[in-house]
Amino acid sequence: MSSPIDGYERDLDPFAYFPKARSRIAGLGGEAPLPSAKYGLHTHYVHARPGPIRFRLRLDDLTATRGRLKLRVSALPSDLNPQPRQVATLIRPLADLARDGGEIVIDGTARPDETYALAVIILDETDASASAATVTLMGAEDGGRFARAVGAGRTEIFGEQRPSFLQSLFGTDTSAVPRVTGPALLTEPVSQMCTAAQFDEPVYDEWVARLHHPRHRHRKQWEFIYILQALERAGALRPGRRGLGFGVGGERLPALMAAMGVDVVATDLPQDDARALEWRATNQHSSELDGLVYPDICDEATLRRHVAFRAVDMNHIPADLTGFDFCWSACAYEHLGSIAKGLRFVEASIATLRPGGVAVHTSELNLTSNRKTVDNQGTVLFRRRDMEKLAARLIAAGHAVAPFNFDQGEQPDDQHIDMPPYGPEHLKVVLGPYVTTSFGIIVRKKGN
Repeated sequence: MSSPIDGYERDLDPFAYFPKARSRIAGLGGEAPLPSAKYGLHTHYVHARPGPIRFRLRLDDLTATRGRLKLRVSALPSDLNPQPRQVATLIRPLADLARDGGEIVIDGTARPDETYALAVIILDETDASASAATVTLMGAEDGGRFARAVGAGRTEIFGEQRPSFLQSLFGTDTSAVPRVTGPALLTEPVSQMCTAAQFDEPVYDEWVARLHHPRHRHRKQWEFIYILQALERAGALRPGRRGLGFGVGGERLPALMAAMGVDVVATDLPQDDARALEWRATNQHSSELDGLVYPDICDEATLRRHVAFRAVDMNHIPADLTGFDFCWSACAYEHLGSIAKGLRFVEASIATLRPGGVAVHTSELNLTSNRKTVDNQGTVLFRRRDMEKLAARLIAAGHAVAPFNFDQGEQPDDQHIDMPPYGPEHLKVVLGPYVTTSFGIIVRKKGN
C-alpha cells in the first residue's frame, strides 16, 4: 500500500454515478431504489495520468459477517462510441475487510485519453453496514496537459487567421463572417464565449437579482444572463412581444419574461421520449407548465396568462410555430445527437421568427481542437470551424449574425480548468480529451 504512484491524489464522490440511489451496504447512498441488486457505489469517470494508478476505498465503521465485495476499475475510451473497458478487479469477503479496518486498494494502469471509475459490487447476500465511504484516486491528472492544450488553442485555433486559410482548410468560404477582437462585454453582447470579466459587469448582478437566484461564477448561469442581455439589447423583451424557448427544462427565464409582459411558448422533449429520462433524473426536464412556476419571480396567475407549454423535439420543430419576435435555447442543441443535427436546429429555429426577429442560442465550444472533437453522442462539442460554417450559411441566406469574438479572458478564473468531479463554480471544463466552455450566437432574421 505504500508504493509511490505518480500524479495527484484526488478524493472522488463515491456515489456520483447514481447520486440518489441506496447502496447494498446499509447506511450508505441516498433514498432512491437500488440501480441494481448488487450496487455498492460508483464514482464518476475521471482523468488519470498515464501509468500506474490506485483507487483506495475506506468504509468507516464497517461491520459485516457475510457477503463478498468486488472492486472493479473501468476505463472509458474517448472515441466516438465508447464502451467501458475492465482494467482490474478484486474480490474480498466483507467480514475480512471489516476486521482489517475497512480499507482496501486496487491498482491498475492508465492510458492516455481514457477516464477511470471505481465501482463496488456486492456479490452475495450481506448484512454489511457502514457510516461513510471515501474513495481516493492516486495518480490523478493534475490538469497540466489540458492547460497547455488550451494555451495552444488560443493561438492555433482562436488567433487571427486569414479567411483564405479557413476556406482552404474546411472547404467553406467564411470571409463574410464578421469578427471583432478585444474583451468580450456582456453590456454589448455579440457572439462570444463566457469569460470572468463579464461576471464583474453591473448588468450581470442586475439580471441575477431579477432571477432571484444565488450568484455564482458558473458558465451555465452565464448562459441565462447572456441570453437575457442579448434579447434586451435587441429590444425583444417588451410587453406584448412573443418568444419561443427550446429545451427549457426548469429554466427561470419564462417566469421572468412573463413578469415583463412577454408572451412565451416554452418547449421541451415529449415526456415519453427516451431522451427525457436522463433529464428528468437531474430535474432538467419539464413536461408541463407547473415546472416553470417561480413565485419569487412572477406570480402564478401572471405566468399562466403569459406562458404556454408545448412538447417539442428540437430535431423536428412543428411547422405551426411561427411568427415569434425571438427564440432561444440554453445549452440544449449540443444534445441533439450530432454536430450536424445541432447546426440544422439553429438554422431551423430561424424559421420560427417573424422578419427581423432574433435568435439567441448557447452551446459547447471546443477550446483545444479545430479538427477532432466529440460527435454523434449525447453531448457533442462544436468547434470554431463548425460555428464559422453555420454563420456563413446563415449570412448566405440573408440573415445577420452578430460578430464573433473569441476572447477567452485573462483572469485567474479564465485559466482554471475544472475536471470531474466538477466543482460548483467553473468557466472551462474537461469533457473527454477536450476542454470546453460556453459560447453564444446571436442571429437576426432577414427582413424588417
